[in-house]
Amino acid sequence: MNPISAQVVEQTWQRLAGLSAREGRELGEKFVTEQPIVTAYLMGVDHDLFNEDERELLFYLGAVVWQIMSQGDKPLPRVTEQMIEEAERANVAVIESLQDAPDEVAYATIGRLVQEYPQPEVLRYVISALSESTQDEGIRQDLLGVMMIDLKTVIDCFNRD
Repeated sequence: MNPISAQVVEQTWQRLAGLSAREGRELGEKFVTEQPIVTAYLMGVDHDLFNEDERELLFYLGAVVWQIMSQGDKPLPRVTEQMIEEAERANVAVIESLQDAPDEVAYATIGRLVQEYPQPEVLRYVISALSESTQDEGIRQDLLGVMMIDLKTVIDCFNRD
């Protein structure tokens, strides 16, 4: 899939932010129907870490990512458990490789990862939305990295050819 533009990311986010409560529920139901494995993943991943607000944010951002990625030039795959497991394993391996690295190396690696990522604007949206949520919604800052990896796993699955 070709990279999603910043304009498409912004337009999709704005459209979703303007939904009524009923429209939001309908969209959530459509998300569950079209991507049951992704929704199960988002509701179950790191269950022991997240509180209810964090889980709701993760699900909401996952739905936004789904809608953004749906605007791409190829239809989204119906994500399987195997796809989630493979993407998650790859993302965890990257994070584990950075655990003992000096901060400047870790930051440079993460910066390079975002810059070279196949969907940089979608990943930037996720990072920005998570950063804003710690200020606006009381999401614990020490869990942002975990939430980012969970959402990147979803993006990775949707971005498959």
